[in-house]
Amino acid sequence: MKKLNIGIMAHVDAGKTTVTEGFLFHSGVKNSMGNVDNGTTTTDSMELEKQRGMTIRSATVSFMIGETKINLIDTPGHMDFIAEVERALSVLDGVVLVISAKEGVQPQTRAIFHKIQQMKIPVIFFINKIDRLGVNTEEVYEQIKLQLTDNLLLMQRVSYEYDGTGQRFCLFKRSYKEPDFAEQVIVMSEKLLEKYMNNDRITEEDYENVIRSRIHYGKLYPVYHGTALKDVGIIELMEAVSKWFMPQDHKNRPLSAYIYKVIFDEHNHKLFYVRIFSGQLSIRMRTTIEKDNSEIIIRNLFGLENGRLIPVDKVDAGDVAVIMDAKELICGDWIGVKTKQHVFTQTEPLLKVGVRPVPPVNRRELLEALQILSMEDPYLDLNVDEETEEIQLRLFGNLQKEILQMLLKDRFHLDTEFDSVTTVKKDKPLDKITCIVPIFEQGNLLQAGVGLTLEPLEEGSGFQYETKVSFGDLTKSFQNGVREGVEKGIRRGLHGEVVDTKVTFMHSDYNSVTSTPADFRRLAEKVVYQALKEIGTKTMEPVMKYTLTAPQGYEKKVITELVRLNAVMEETEYTQSEMIIKGKVTLEACKDFATQLFTITEGRGIFETTFWQYRDVETDNRKVL
Repeated sequence: MKKLNIGIMAHVDAGKTTVTEGFLFHSGVKNSMGNVDNGTTTTDSMELEKQRGMTIRSATVSFMIGETKINLIDTPGHMDFIAEVERALSVLDGVVLVISAKEGVQPQTRAIFHKIQQMKIPVIFFINKIDRLGVNTEEVYEQIKLQLTDNLLLMQRVSYEYDGTGQRFCLFKRSYKEPDFAEQVIVMSEKLLEKYMNNDRITEEDYENVIRSRIHYGKLYPVYHGTALKDVGIIELMEAVSKWFMPQDHKNRPLSAYIYKVIFDEHNHKLFYVRIFSGQLSIRMRTTIEKDNSEIIIRNLFGLENGRLIPVDKVDAGDVAVIMDAKELICGDWIGVKTKQHVFTQTEPLLKVGVRPVPPVNRRELLEALQILSMEDPYLDLNVDEETEEIQLRLFGNLQKEILQMLLKDRFHLDTEFDSVTTVKKDKPLDKITCIVPIFEQGNLLQAGVGLTLEPLEEGSGFQYETKVSFGDLTKSFQNGVREGVEKGIRRGLHGEVVDTKVTFMHSDYNSVTSTPADFRRLAEKVVYQALKEIGTKTMEPVMKYTLTAPQGYEKKVITELVRLNAVMEETEYTQSEMIIKGKVTLEACKDFATQLFTITEGRGIFETTFWQYRDVETDNRKVL
């Protein structure tokens, strides 16, 4: 049986959840299509999702299209949930990218498509809402070509008619007998081109093999059309998913499985959603967690079938499994071995926010709730400041803050106050320093002695660790304790996480009777803090690469704003209708600029950013060094 893991992605309100409902209805999972406005959709199962009419976290449902099993993941459409988006993308065989024919390509559409391209995932475009008054599909095609890709293959023709009651449309499947359609495919393949030049017969299978291969390698993007809310074009899109997306080869490889989602069910059981890239998961099997090679026993295993979880004895490669109540696991873990072609670098949240319970007496309940949410999304990075006792979270944007506050209210019945979102700053030591705290030294109550050397590195080097203490002098478990303590100290820093720094473990004292790895772990963290305090640090801020796209005619307003932000403008180019500026700017300066640009360009400007590196930034003029 063929298995495919498919994502539906889109800008907010483009209709991706409605498309999902159409898939579930036509596959027989549901007797009728749910409605976002009525709060009756399957994948938007959280009450908050139903209230807001938007997807907040990924959901997975399973159904059949013919002989193909589809695991469909309905993902968030806003980049404030980028961690959820990236985890979902990492397990997919293909993506249906929904674009509203009325609104066209939106800023989030571009951000999502660029992320999909970066992760080399095949895409089918679905142009939704083609029944809306004033829609011009040719304009939508041009937007896609200009802003996303020009490697389009229109699989249908759309014909509009006007009568006394308004606008009507008809969809026609394109045929390889159409010369322009056939030739567009032929020129993609030397083999087909040779057949064409020799007047040899080209079969439908020949055409389809070329299309499928080009889609698989991200060289071609088929385009389908419809109106999901009226159930038009959904069956054709389902057939396209089964026809064009190719499952990965999983044969003769060891177990490799990735945990892309963690949720708590209504009985407070923790459910781990796992994509199996190769090998097999089975009940009661013993395997390992890749990050530390620790052992795990699979005690509760479920498969996905027709929208439900069912207990199973095994789940094969290419499929999605659910493991229940495995305390050793967290979201983002690999079970077995890590598959190299699926390793990706997740975007790091660069904003933080403080949160307080209202009334303050609910502090313990708030911490318990946030611990649960952090298990579901580790990038929240729940932290309590040891000095101020402030509860802090890491975020991607203001919408995520708003959703969290509502989630705490609706799911955990907690009222909270959130501070304004601020930029995550990091420390870097001013100079090289060696700090040694011997065992039995006055003030050292731990049964350990640790000496560390901290030295600053070139910007962008990150954190590096080395031990010069032999494992003959200090065994692995104790050395692991030192490293864990150093890493905790580096994450804490003086005012924030330490970057571009190398730490060398170069001295140890050890008592064979009383010393424990925990002593070395706690002392190593203290030595890092002491060293940073003695040598001093400088503040590093996140600097972003940006691409600003705006219609021609807005140059003066746009450039004035960039100057106000002290942004560096490195490259400017013009298309037929747009101005594109690329450069660098501090996140602190630009974190609200996308909204401002939207206003000054009357909704037509787009501001995309990606993290570049932490840099020492002048405080007087904010220029990037």
